[in-house]
Amino acid sequence: MIAYLVISVDDRRRIEQHAGQDDQNKALLDIVIERKEPAFSVFVEGLRNYGYADIADDLKCDSQEVGPSTTLVALEHEGLSDWTVPLYKICLQKNYLKVITDIQHECIVDHLITKEVMSVDDGKKIESGKTPQEKNRMLMETLLRKNVHGFSEFLVALRKDPVYTNLADQIENTAVTMKDMAILHKCYK
Repeated sequence: MIAYLVISVDDRRRIEQHAGQDDQNKALLDIVIERKEPAFSVFVEGLRNYGYADIADDLKCDSQEVGPSTTLVALEHEGLSDWTVPLYKICLQKNYLKVITDIQHECIVDHLITKEVMSVDDGKKIESGKTPQEKNRMLMETLLRKNVHGFSEFLVALRKDPVYTNLADQIENTAVTMKDMAILHKCYK
């Protein structure tokens, strides 16, 4: 859902603070209900993709009976001056899944510490993750809290390894639409 811009890394952290899976599921549902569309559609599609097609179908039917939401339409007409989500955050979030599954964080974190984008403590926190994916999630969480300089240095770090050059190009050239800005802006309200 992060890659679809309907939840932020802060939302993810709030969800994961709950001890049990049931409580985490409830926290996610609370966010989806609060945000309405398009969070609801992304949630339903996620259910379908992860083997819960029957629940997804039931939810789709229920939502169609209620009628289309006007939330996104209203968001698209909000004044742009009210939007404070930097474009690089959208580029990072839209590529979130690719980053957490495809990279090896060590050299990237070392580069970011060397360039003073991250502290040694940030590096230790990232290393405390149990799995490579968890470490990459912490890296992304840290990057999404940094400024555009951190984003630029992250791309430089990716490009140092020929394996990640295409990923760096993909992230840098990610299309950011008004709809993307509207959706992510809703996460930070």
